[in-house]
Amino acid sequence: MYRILIVDDESIERKGLRKVITDEFPNVTIEEADNGRTAILKAEEFRPDVIFMDIKMPGIDGIEACREIKKLHPSVHIIMVTAFDTFEYARQVMKIGVRDYILKPSTKEEITTPLRKVLTEVEREKEKRKEEIILKDNYRRALSIVQSKVITAMLMEASYGQHLGDLQLEQNFQRDSFVLVVEAKKKQGVVERINVQELMSYIQAELGHFYHQYFLGEENMGRIPVLVQLTDREKNKVREYALKSGQELINKGRSLFSNVELSIGIGRVYNEVEKLVQSYHEALFALSMARSAYSCKYYNDHVDKAEHTMSSYPYKLEKKVLETVTSGQTGDVASYFQQYFDALMLFCEKSTDILEEKLSEFFILLSRQIAESGVSVSFDRHQLEMQPASSIQNKLVEISQHIHKMYHSQNKDVLVMAKEYIDQHYKKAITLEEVADEVKLSPQYFSKIFKSRANCSFIDYLTEIRVEKAKELIRLQESSVKEICYEVGYKDPNYFSRVFKKHTGFSPSEYRHSLN
Repeated sequence: MYRILIVDDESIERKGLRKVITDEFPNVTIEEADNGRTAILKAEEFRPDVIFMDIKMPGIDGIEACREIKKLHPSVHIIMVTAFDTFEYARQVMKIGVRDYILKPSTKEEITTPLRKVLTEVEREKEKRKEEIILKDNYRRALSIVQSKVITAMLMEASYGQHLGDLQLEQNFQRDSFVLVVEAKKKQGVVERINVQELMSYIQAELGHFYHQYFLGEENMGRIPVLVQLTDREKNKVREYALKSGQELINKGRSLFSNVELSIGIGRVYNEVEKLVQSYHEALFALSMARSAYSCKYYNDHVDKAEHTMSSYPYKLEKKVLETVTSGQTGDVASYFQQYFDALMLFCEKSTDILEEKLSEFFILLSRQIAESGVSVSFDRHQLEMQPASSIQNKLVEISQHIHKMYHSQNKDVLVMAKEYIDQHYKKAITLEEVADEVKLSPQYFSKIFKSRANCSFIDYLTEIRVEKAKELIRLQESSVKEICYEVGYKDPNYFSRVFKKHTGFSPSEYRHSLN
């Protein structure tokens, strides 16, 4: 349905024009205005697709009315109606974007021909706008998915993390930020599943009332990580503001999600990308300290005594211990744990309270990573925290041996199977998830296993294979660079050239010339 506004100070002219249009174009809605001022008001309310505008009217004439309407609605199409066939009128209307005008009196054909042409253009513009809306909507959806994966990768160090270098993390995320983690647990006795998408939509909308910029990661085991980027105003009282926003999110969610118990943990503020993982771990630790459901906890409230030495905490050694245990590297566990424990003792400065606190945090992380890997291993972390270092070390070795037995006693080693699969399928768009499925491991756990045992990430290994295959094909001198690009699994020749040069120091063409 098209909307048409007829503007003329003579009623008989408006009626005649209306009849000609409705007889020829039944799918239109028509409004009328008897002067320029009314036309401006009508255009604002009615938002016509086409306006038939008489030039000579008392008060605001047609040209001035068109000028004002075009300011508000640049896309509207205007057909001027005049009894004066002069160049000056034509020049004036063309200056304001009017391309069609008809002379009074007009025949039916003189009215319908330009109108038909204009309506065809209106239809094209509507289709174009519709396509643009769809494209923008798809882009927003895709961007939301990408951001979700980036945040998840950054915070949880999942498999997507190997691609983060291409996403300009420092440019996009190197600013004052903190992480909060929303945990949703089903109430006891509830059988229906949690509607994760609905919960995430709620969190997205609710946080928008508090923060200018924030990103949701992917839900994992009932936990949703959120990276919050702070403005100067928000930085002033971040603890109070974060706790207030978190508690309000919980309170409103309590009535909206009656089958779920919500809790929130909040990490500290950092302005370096590398430290955001630390804020995430702090949020998890704060979450673990919640003694009841519907709690919102801030990390600093539990570790104030260690504030002055927190920067020296042995995070890298802690990460190494967790990796060796959960990847089944039994021979390395004892050594790395000893190094970690020695560094932890120095960090805690012989404070028993801080030592117990940090060991508690370590076992929380260990429990989470074991659970995420899908391995069935149970231990009482509260009891283990009270044991001497030697007992803890022995237990970690025992856990690692159990994991090793589960994943390394197969007919063929998972790393060997993974490499064979990559070697056979590198020519296509192979993904970590695909290979993980082939060796029957979760993507996150497979990524960790692969990196710890192959001494490189999955994507680095795949890239190395592809580059070596490309070098072989270049040496054969039988294919163009573009053909080789597709042959080794890349779809974009420019991207392939960048990857090749990064790994060899030469572009594919330079490498070919160097062989001569």
